[in-house]
Amino acid sequence: MNIVHRVLGYLWYKTERLTRWMDTSMYSWNVPSVLSLVFLLYGVDIASIYWATTSTNPAPFILLALLAYPVVWIILYAYYHYKRRYLKIRQDKSYEKYSSIWAILFLLFPYVFLIIFALWLQ
Repeated sequence: MNIVHRVLGYLWYKTERLTRWMDTSMYSWNVPSVLSLVFLLYGVDIASIYWATTSTNPAPFILLALLAYPVVWIILYAYYHYKRRYLKIRQDKSYEKYSSIWAILFLLFPYVFLIIFALWLQ
């Protein structure tokens, strides 16, 4: 479970730093929204891969991903704000020494995959 905390802490820190450029980091709901959207798109990617390999209807999986979005958002928001974990991550400063490339790849991969998959279907 410690590895999950470290990975989510890394993603939280780097997403907060990357969205600071977008001038939306003053809102406390910004980072959970971005991470929840990325997890939603990973669910859509998995449903698309399932559809491409089995030729069955992916609607139940996409519906499940859409229904999971608010649940994931609430879990991330409550965990990091109720426990004040985001303040501990900022004070720790251990994530400053890590490269942002893995966070950028994690955040952009679902979009790139959906674009490639859409072009492949044409």
